[in-house]
Amino acid sequence: MPSLSLILATLLLSSGLSYADDLDSAMEGFDDAPASSLDENALSGFDEENLEDSLDADAMAGFDDEEREAIDMEEEKESWYSFSGYVSVLGAYNYAQKAPADLPANPAFANDKAMDFRGLSRARTKLDLALDMKHSENWKSRFEVIGWYDASWAVHGKENYSDNVLDTYEYFYDIRDAYIQGTLSDSVDIKIGRQIVIWGKSDSIRITDVINPLDNREPGMVDIKDLRLTETMTKLDYYFGDYGLSGIIIHEPRLEIEPGFGSDYRPRDVFGPAIPDAKFPEQEQQSWALENTQFALSLDGRYEGWDLSWYAANVLNNRFSIVQEDGETLRPYDKIYMVGAATNIVSGAWLYKAEAAYIMDINYRSVDDNKNRLDGLLGVDYSGFSKTVLSLELSDRHVFDYEEIMLKNTFSQGLIPDYVREDTFQVAARASYTFDHDNATLNYLISMLGASVKFQDGGFQRLWMDYKLNDSFTVNAGVVDYIGGNGIVPFYNAIQNNDRVYAEVVYNF
Repeated sequence: MPSLSLILATLLLSSGLSYADDLDSAMEGFDDAPASSLDENALSGFDEENLEDSLDADAMAGFDDEEREAIDMEEEKESWYSFSGYVSVLGAYNYAQKAPADLPANPAFANDKAMDFRGLSRARTKLDLALDMKHSENWKSRFEVIGWYDASWAVHGKENYSDNVLDTYEYFYDIRDAYIQGTLSDSVDIKIGRQIVIWGKSDSIRITDVINPLDNREPGMVDIKDLRLTETMTKLDYYFGDYGLSGIIIHEPRLEIEPGFGSDYRPRDVFGPAIPDAKFPEQEQQSWALENTQFALSLDGRYEGWDLSWYAANVLNNRFSIVQEDGETLRPYDKIYMVGAATNIVSGAWLYKAEAAYIMDINYRSVDDNKNRLDGLLGVDYSGFSKTVLSLELSDRHVFDYEEIMLKNTFSQGLIPDYVREDTFQVAARASYTFDHDNATLNYLISMLGASVKFQDGGFQRLWMDYKLNDSFTVNAGVVDYIGGNGIVPFYNAIQNNDRVYAEVVYNF
């Protein structure tokens, strides 16, 4: 029986060829909200001319023409930029973690610590600052920085944790956005700098969304939309008819942020027998060199009730490989080639989604030859119930020329197993309900992986609520449950005791 990925790729290719010739644009705007008016009784006795004269006279009383002109110029001067941001405090408590096990009686572990991750797991204060600037009618820019510090490690005693864990989780700062964008002509736009480019239609599973790396330090805790890391790139957009063509040059070879090795999200035994901290190779950071430049191209078409996007990219893979150079083990990230397509189809309260990506030249650690893979996704959203949205997405990743050793190989001689199946299925089901005059939203998400719809490799589920107290303060709180699998792939088994409750207070300004 053909895999889901093969069927989906055929459907997407045929749909794009059969419908593109006779479809019209359907992007309709929204009617403007009715303008408010003054009560007629309150204005009785004033005609329009007298009212205008009276308001002008009252507002500008005591000012001569020069002072009025100075005020107008000052207001115009201040309007070209604006500051915004937020401060948040996040707390989390790990209620399922067990006491740390003793390390193996091996001299290789002599400098390692048996770390305790029970109880308070986060006490994080975060600051976000953004500056938006409008330089002219057609040009604007944005600069945003974020930083946070987690005091939970100091509470537990930093001396009880490895440098790797502290470097990953104690503090972080980043330039979130740093770009300028504008219009070169009526049909050409440009955007240069650190930014995010989102491909695909899925809300929970990445198929064609290969441009920006992710912050994967705490898998399951945050949605994909909040995990993307900005990269420095040049993006050129050309619009014609119902279509938009985008060309991207990615100058910054930025890697994903991984869980700290030895942490509760990447235990020392996650790949099999426990590995000493010193034996786990560091990421090989890549330089801003021409050979590390990445490229991407997309074509988007919007039609009556549906849209279709085509993608092509040569970007860094999110899988690391292992190489030996001068007696040192390194973990580089290689480039892959990807071509894909994605579509949305709207029918009443239903939104249907489909994505397919053919990924070439993947370097798997267990085998000598690089492999190709076909990823496919089908999904549906339903919003027919009042204030409720339901979503279901199912994907399959099929490896061509598969070899059994890619799943069953064990850690040996510095080789870290792939634990890759010929077909890996993933399901993501989501529900959200809005209430209290749209101030509160209750959400649920479950994501599971496996070789079939039994999803024997585990996953996670999260229940949380977002509540808007007023225009400045919001609160979100929830619980995350990690589901250990019963299959060969060990990743969720290794973190199944990370279940935790959390709460965050955010002040926006």
